[in-house]
Amino acid sequence: MITLYTAEYLLPDASGPLTEMALVEEGGRIREIGPLVELQLRYPDARLVDLGPAVILPAFVNAHTHLELSLYPQWAATIGISSEPCAFVDWILRLIRVKRSIQPEQLDEAVSEGLKLCLQSGTGAIGDILSRYEARVAYRETPLRGRLYLESLGQDPGVTRNARKRLDKILKEQGSYPLELGISPHSPYTIRPRYMRELFSLCREKRLPCSTHIAESPEESDFLNLGNGELVERLYTEVNWHQFAPPARRTTPVDFLEEQGGLFAEQLLVHGVQLTAEEIDKLAASGATLALCPRSNAQLQVGPAPVAVLKKAGVRLALGTDSLASNQSLSLWDELAFAAEAYAETFSAAELFELATLNGANALGLQGQLGSLQPGMRCSFQVVEAPDVASDQLLETLVRSGRTEPVKALILDGLSVL
Repeated sequence: MITLYTAEYLLPDASGPLTEMALVEEGGRIREIGPLVELQLRYPDARLVDLGPAVILPAFVNAHTHLELSLYPQWAATIGISSEPCAFVDWILRLIRVKRSIQPEQLDEAVSEGLKLCLQSGTGAIGDILSRYEARVAYRETPLRGRLYLESLGQDPGVTRNARKRLDKILKEQGSYPLELGISPHSPYTIRPRYMRELFSLCREKRLPCSTHIAESPEESDFLNLGNGELVERLYTEVNWHQFAPPARRTTPVDFLEEQGGLFAEQLLVHGVQLTAEEIDKLAASGATLALCPRSNAQLQVGPAPVAVLKKAGVRLALGTDSLASNQSLSLWDELAFAAEAYAETFSAAELFELATLNGANALGLQGQLGSLQPGMRCSFQVVEAPDVASDQLLETLVRSGRTEPVKALILDGLSVL
């Protein structure tokens, strides 16, 4: 069955909208795009879906989130913990307390809720971090694509040896999920350096997707440079890691990552707020991608990423929402609207749109499949109401909107999922 999809506007990519056009779907792929009248003549038996005063545009790619925390606001409220913005280490301690208050199976429920919220906001692919590996079964039937990064951390050698055995076992399930399996060595301050090196080596050797939180806060920089600060004094005390407090390494986050072998093209780094110009040049040279999470950074009061310097250096950038433990929604529409204000001096509307579509797809190994609407690509798109503006203002209006109206429809691989 061939289907023609048309609407008032077709927005295949950041180059701008098309009118009186349609795309041809067959077998879950885009067969071609062209003038509606011509396509109707060419495919007289095709099913026509006219979406009316709407915009057809690519499904979004959320490059970084933690769906297992999608019920965090409810969990926190239950035990009387605020979800209001706070300092970084205060937030980590809140998170630990909340996770200790729930049953592990509740993380499984949160993953399912997060998957639903992503679909409702027009997302077609995700880069998700998962610490409770048992919850991976929730992804088996999802229509979403992308990567599922199995999070690993720990300081005690016995703990990390067992963690590595679990990872090796689960990675043998590669191909059993719509999402590609990868590894997330969590961050420089939560993982034993030797174990971090092992994981990076495994990712490079097996060409596994990898994702690491880096340079997120001033406290992380203090930890790596001086070996002290709130991460040692408060976090390490809370989780009984005080015996693993590091020496003063006199290094920076990116330099530390490089020393552990963690700078390579398949690496998806996250946050990158506390970066020097020299570190940014190293990121650019490595070919790694950096996922920006502007709303989460604001919520945790760690400052904005140096996007102007990152852009000038040519660092590959994508966009993520982080989790509902540090954000108000999993909607990239909301993230775009915030970024349009926060990064107004650096990115145009078209560039921001690419962060949420094409750049995200490339970051998750989905180049040529998702991120734009072109012949041969997956037929995955969202449909939103067309704003009452001139066509040359359409893209900027959409990017800045925050979408008070819900996404009208979501088609993934040719199938309606919303």
